[in-house]
Amino acid sequence: MMSEKAEESTEERRMVAIAVRPCEGVDAVALYAKIKAEITSQPEYKLKWDDECKIEDGRIRVSFSISSEADFDEEVMEVLEMMEDEVDRQEIIFQCVME
Repeated sequence: MMSEKAEESTEERRMVAIAVRPCEGVDAVALYAKIKAEITSQPEYKLKWDDECKIEDGRIRVSFSISSEADFDEEVMEVLEMMEDEVDRQEIIFQCVME
């Protein structure tokens, strides 16, 4: 049997870089903390957010990794869209699958 650690290291992961623009008056750092706390995905997809985000021109720039089997649009991006009182808009900057 493969250990969980070994199994995790062989799992294909999708790396996604996104930008999130907070609504006017919303603190970007506090919003990122909320995003990390609330957007957790399904446990089997092992969503992992960067510890820190970069704030650039008022936008939160950050990346996350998630199982390549997950529909990251549904697991992350659609949840961001539902945060419409705090998130003005979001965009995908880059994505790739890592083996």
